[in-house]
Amino acid sequence: MLPASMAIEDSRIMYLYPHNDAWKSEFENEKDAIISAYTGDIDIFHIGSTAVRGLYAKDCIDLLGVVKDISTLSALKQNIIKLGYSHKGEYGIPGREYFSKKQRKVHLHIFQSGDVNIEKHLNFVRVMQGNPELITELNQIKQELHAKYPRDKDTYQNEKEFFYNRINKVR
Repeated sequence: MLPASMAIEDSRIMYLYPHNDAWKSEFENEKDAIISAYTGDIDIFHIGSTAVRGLYAKDCIDLLGVVKDISTLSALKQNIIKLGYSHKGEYGIPGREYFSKKQRKVHLHIFQSGDVNIEKHLNFVRVMQGNPELITELNQIKQELHAKYPRDKDTYQNEKEFFYNRINKVR
């Protein structure tokens, strides 16, 4: 029997961890490496659960890259790949260029400035930071769903979507 803090994604065991202060410095290291390697203009933001102090997460650093013109990325994506990332294209979200790194689980989501997904990701972090009631509520939801669906990441994600939709309405 798996502990309640485990989920399985594509036959790999994933753990749900309490917030780790090291996530911020790991983000900063990734950000610095990307900015150094990418020869165009790019802004990098820490997004997702690892960006919110006190929030449980799956130990995957999510980064949001914002560029002025997404079409320029095709000429520069090799620079990101050289950092150990795999390029996955839009990966189900139109207008996104998605990269992932396995040796240290990192996801890089790049959007063109003005894309609606940018504000959605940044708003989540902005609303959650410093809001202990929402952090406690989401931690409880995550832990309950994780215990209920330890082997079904899609259902786990879908079942907590209501919370994210509610947060997206807060500005």
